[in-house]
Amino acid sequence: MARVWAYGIAAAGLVLAGCGPMALPEAERLCAETVAPKAPVSGEGKMGVTSGGNFRSGLEVTFNFGTGGGDPGVAYENCVRARAGQGPSRPYYVVAGGR
Repeated sequence: MARVWAYGIAAAGLVLAGCGPMALPEAERLCAETVAPKAPVSGEGKMGVTSGGNFRSGLEVTFNFGTGGGDPGVAYENCVRARAGQGPSRPYYVVAGGR
């Protein structure tokens, strides 16, 4: 019976560990990707012939209307604070300088 309790407590500890803040570098990477500007229009097209001789085609177009013109630096800092529980080590404009 004592083993059952020990396993239960260990399992609860693992579950609760997943609820804590993530590592700062990981949070910065994810938030930089989230806040990064997106292309206004993107898409994918395909065309071909199946093995049965049938013609197939498809088109997918995605329109990005932006996020409302807010400051990406503020959005980045808020995102990092929410995920890591602390502010970023570098501002967004330094992180995004290579983009």
